[in-house]
Amino acid sequence: MSTPVPDWQRLDRRMLVVHPVVDLAKLVPVLLVIAITGGSADDRWRLWGGLLLAAAVLAFGISRWFTTTYRIGADRVELRTGLLRRHHHAVHRDRIRTADLTANPAHRLFGLAVVRVGTGRREGGDDAELTLDAVGRGEAERLRALLLGEAAPGTAEAPLLARLRWSWVRFAPLTFSAIAVVGAVWFGLLRLAEEFSFRPGRQVLEETAGRAPIWLGAAALVVTAVLGAAVVFVEGWWGYRLTRADDGGLVVRRGLLTRRTLSLEGRRVRGVEVDEPLLLRLGRGARPLALTTGLHSDGSGEHVGAVGPAMPRREAHRLAAGVLGVPEDDATRTPLERHPRAAIVRRWTRALGPTLVVAAVLLALPQAPADGIVVPLLLLGATLLGLDRVRSLGHALTRDHLVARQGAWVRRTVVLRRAGVIGWRLTQTITQRRTGLVTLHAVTAAGRGRYEVLDVDAARALDLVDDVTPGLLAPFVIDGGGAGRLARR
Repeated sequence: MSTPVPDWQRLDRRMLVVHPVVDLAKLVPVLLVIAITGGSADDRWRLWGGLLLAAAVLAFGISRWFTTTYRIGADRVELRTGLLRRHHHAVHRDRIRTADLTANPAHRLFGLAVVRVGTGRREGGDDAELTLDAVGRGEAERLRALLLGEAAPGTAEAPLLARLRWSWVRFAPLTFSAIAVVGAVWFGLLRLAEEFSFRPGRQVLEETAGRAPIWLGAAALVVTAVLGAAVVFVEGWWGYRLTRADDGGLVVRRGLLTRRTLSLEGRRVRGVEVDEPLLLRLGRGARPLALTTGLHSDGSGEHVGAVGPAMPRREAHRLAAGVLGVPEDDATRTPLERHPRAAIVRRWTRALGPTLVVAAVLLALPQAPADGIVVPLLLLGATLLGLDRVRSLGHALTRDHLVARQGAWVRRTVVLRRAGVIGWRLTQTITQRRTGLVTLHAVTAAGRGRYEVLDVDAARALDLVDDVTPGLLAPFVIDGGGAGRLARR
């Protein structure tokens, strides 16, 4: 008995209002410029051109509903779009890896959401993603659960792994978003002043800038960074909840103005990572990430595997262990093995070497700029950097996971599931070759799915390969009595 073919369906009728409104909102700056510069009789064509452009955008937005249909069959999802050029997009259901929901303010006002169905291909292409823009919120949740094989919404409460705590907002100014906000705000103000030729204000600034105390400018930057980062944090992580799906995957819900629901399929989660950038680490904070394969960034700047905001370090490690479903001592908190002495020396050399060269150049100059302050500060900073690199370096092998830690400016602790490692790469630099060290890359997927274990002894690297992936072709041996030359067996 053959399976009946489902009928083609249209998107929600409410998109007839949402799409034209959103598209016209994008044209507001252009229409304002046309209106301001097109007041004379000779420039009336600009006004008529703007009106025609707005009418064309409005017609295009309305035409999407009439030209877009989709259907979900037993074995594939299909989408047909296009007015002048028809496009038929089909995705096999067994290749679906994500079904994520987003809803900007206009969508939320009308109870709509955008469903993005991903196949997990990093390189993009026509079969990488299928987008339904837009369907009703309830229908979007039903489609996500159906495509990912989860229980229907509301049938059972999903296990909660983490939820937002407002005390975490104190870590927002210690992240990159604070620097980005400062740059964007001040650059925008300067461009605005230059665009509208605020010459009187500029003259006042030039006259008073030399008399203003330095601390006043520094305070303005700090206030901008703190408030801006807090606003970005609140908008991005409002209502944050991390739950576990039926297949062992993860579902992240967050967002104030734009609601986002990110689903990570259980079998695509290869491990976890805890990132500790320098400023965040000084504040005893960290960011938990899920290491997934086949996911690509949406261009928003957020790490696609982020399963939580910046939070206390202890909470980040607890959440990382919860994602893996193991105790903390078997995840990012596991005791790490020390690396060979040659690896420690290499860390100190890389930290102190360039600094000593710069210090020597400064001391050799006829009129050295503040040698008594600059050189000691450079040496102190390099020493702290080298010490941090040495303390960060380490690896371990547990029953089910490979753990590696490295980094100074950004300390990264990576925990990979043994079952998720599909291959290896061993690389050596010239300096590593002289000391018999190698860098071991655990490969979890094509493209960027590679995670490093830095500066390990060559014999130890091969032991790790044999322990994690026994019988995997024994791809490399070390020749030359420890000289570090790699050759295929």
